[in-house]
Amino acid sequence: MSKVGKDSLVKGTLILTLAALVARALGVVQRIPLVYLLGDIGMAAYGIAFNLYSVLLVVATAGIPSALSKMISERTSLGRHEEANRIYKAALLFALAAGVVMTVLMYAAAPYFAESIVNPQAALPIRAIAPALLLFPLIAIMRGYFQGRRMMMPNGISQIIEQIFRVATSVALAYLLLGHSLDAAVAGASFGGVMGS
Repeated sequence: MSKVGKDSLVKGTLILTLAALVARALGVVQRIPLVYLLGDIGMAAYGIAFNLYSVLLVVATAGIPSALSKMISERTSLGRHEEANRIYKAALLFALAAGVVMTVLMYAAAPYFAESIVNPQAALPIRAIAPALLLFPLIAIMRGYFQGRRMMMPNGISQIIEQIFRVATSVALAYLLLGHSLDAAVAGASFGGVMGS
């Protein structure tokens, strides 16, 4: 590997590492006011919604961003830019279809899932975060594309901006909706994931 290639790899790794650390730190900071606002019962429902969302997100993306990154990188290095763009467009269509299916599935199954785990309060937060599944597969594909083009800055910046919006929205909606009901406050906190995406 050439010195320029090594420098680019180190710089890209550093950018993604710093972005991930900032995003994780913001995620930890978010939990403090949410625990205070929602209490144990609210955090249990929030945790259920977020965990279910995380599992379905993995299913919706299914390793496609990594594969896309490799394919884009190979085509770009060979100068086959038009082919790389066709692969990217096909991946976007797949992500859109997977996002629609997972969003509908999560939204429709929310009450049944909440009942099955004996936590009916989780139904509303699950439904509140479901639309994020429509957006996040598309974002994952875009990140894979930029990574394949060896452009790490858009990935890093998008992670940080996503977390800032998610944290701000989650805490603000939980605070504002707490006067209405705990269920509404938990759903507002969950909706932060949609605003982040």
